Amino acid sequence: MEVLSLEGILYKVRESLDYVKPSEKAVAEYILKHPEDTVTMSVNQLARASYASSSAVMRYCQTLGYHGFKEFKLKLSGDLTVIHLHDLEQELLSPGDSIDKIMSVITNTNIQSLYSSLQLIQQDQLTAAHEYLIQANKIDFYGVGSSFLIAYDGMQKFMRINKTCTAYSDFHMQKVSAINLNKNDAAVAISYSGETQNIIDCVKIAQSRGANVIAITKYADTRLSAIADTVLFVAAQEDEFRSAAMSSRIASLNVIDMLYTAYAYENYDAALSHLNQTYEIVQQSKREETKRGKNLDNRNA
Repeated sequence: MEVLSLEGILYKVRESLDYVKPSEKAVAEYILKHPEDTVTMSVNQLARASYASSSAVMRYCQTLGYHGFKEFKLKLSGDLTVIHLHDLEQELLSPGDSIDKIMSVITNTNIQSLYSSLQLIQQDQLTAAHEYLIQANKIDFYGVGSSFLIAYDGMQKFMRINKTCTAYSDFHMQKVSAINLNKNDAAVAISYSGETQNIIDCVKIAQSRGANVIAITKYADTRLSAIADTVLFVAAQEDEFRSAAMSSRIASLNVIDMLYTAYAYENYDAALSHLNQTYEIVQQSKREETKRGKNLDNRNA
């Protein structure tokens, strides 16, 4: 059975508003407001509707990485089909909305973020990231705020399969760890904005020591994406209550799961053995804690 997937067109268009030329921005804004109409238009019709030139329409499509307007329309049409099929239209929440609507909107927002991120990630970039982690003796995970939670999740996963790694919440310790890396190590830098100064500093330090850096960030021309050795883009949907922070976290955690699973399957037998060992030691600790709790209750009875 054929599986339909998103190209992430509307996400790319929305993100492009921050960096395209004014003449191309008018085209992007029209597409965002009228995606259904766009797929039925010619270049000249879109140019007139957006008060831009035909050459601006063509340049805009090329800016997004497409050969021309025809390819762009084809991808946009495919995206709209998937969005309608999965009922992923992005709704906005308002004060007084029911719990049922909140459940639906937040879930659909996260699903759409995952679909879009899947299409934004380039396979060659993910392959490069996988190879960096396979070859690394040590992995540093860098993140600030909510991104630190993603970094910590990555550290926990890789530690369970006996990979030496760190994830410090303290900025200074992140830099100390970075300065101790070498050419046989790797770092995973997580910043949705791609502009977090502490993360940029850690990346520069790690690279100065010869380490390879993997960035997990939004689809845009940011300082982080410009300097990282390989970039894994994630998508997020936004509203006034920072669902971008929520959906980007889900998408970033999904990328961590991809990297972890690819690494574990590359070393399947060893990874499985370490997982069994770590599972058993954790369960043993839980049994001992339970036993101590029961003994304490008996003494207090």
